[in-house]
This record gives sequence, structure tokens and C-alpha cells, in this order.
Amino acid sequence: MPAIYIEGLDDCLRCLEKAPQNVLYIAKSAMRDASKATAKQLRQKTPKRWRRLIRYKVFTGQVSRDLNALVGAFNPKHKQTGVSDWFKAYWKNYGTLKHRDPQHHFQSPVKRGTARRRNNEGQFPENFWEQVIPGWEKVFFQEFQESMKRQQAKLYDR
Repeated sequence: MPAIYIEGLDDCLRCLEKAPQNVLYIAKSAMRDASKATAKQLRQKTPKRWRRLIRYKVFTGQVSRDLNALVGAFNPKHKQTGVSDWFKAYWKNYGTLKHRDPQHHFQSPVKRGTARRRNNEGQFPENFWEQVIPGWEKVFFQEFQESMKRQQAKLYDR
């Protein structure tokens, strides 16, 4: 009986063993590229004073092992004196005291002790986040797809 030998079978099996790791690596890289492009778009639309708050983070869940991406205004972790810029941006966007944005749902109402303050009126809301946010999905998914296409050849080259 003649022996049958298939060339490349070992290479094929090695590629299939590496496939799950490679797919996760490529998907995470594509999410990072998409998050970076989305954060860039959000920064361009955000008022100059608050641009440095816009950041992104891509991570794998510790329990579920799902791939996650967060893009938005993050409170800086470094030690600050006084009130952080994140809170100042929040107050500028949604207003304070009597001038709070009536369209936004707040977790806690204005506290009763505000009548003794010098400026009991508060600041008016500017709602700049509502103008910044539309269109982020299109940017994210478009960049994600382009990045996946760019990295498609890498899937089995590792």
C-alpha cells in the first residue's frame, strides 16, 4: 500500500492551536485603535478646558473574560488639592443649585442647607457633553472594522 503524506498539516494544526489567542490579541488591538480614534473625536468637540479629561481604556474582564472598552471623561488619579477638574466639568455641564439641568436625572436632590450660601442661584448648565457625544458609535465601529482588516494577515502569521 502506498503511504499518503499531506504537506503542511503540522503548520495547519499549529495555526489552529494558536487561533483563539491570536483572535483575542487582534480584537483587543482593534478595540484599542477604535477607542483611540473615538477619544480623539471627542477631544476635538470638547471645550478646550476639559479635553485632558477625555481618555480611553481597553481591558479584559477578570471574571467573565469579556473584552471591554471605556471611552469618556475620567477623573485623574493623581493627587490634587481642592476640587478635581472632573467635578468642575460636571457642574459646568449640568449646572448647580437652582439652575440644575431639568432634563438630567440626578441621583440626589439639592441639599436643604444651600439657602445660607452666598450665591444661592448656582451656575447655568451648558450641556456641552450632549453636543460632543453624537456620532461616536460610527467612528468606533468604522475604525474597529478598518483595524481588523489591517490585522487580518497577522492572524496566522504568529
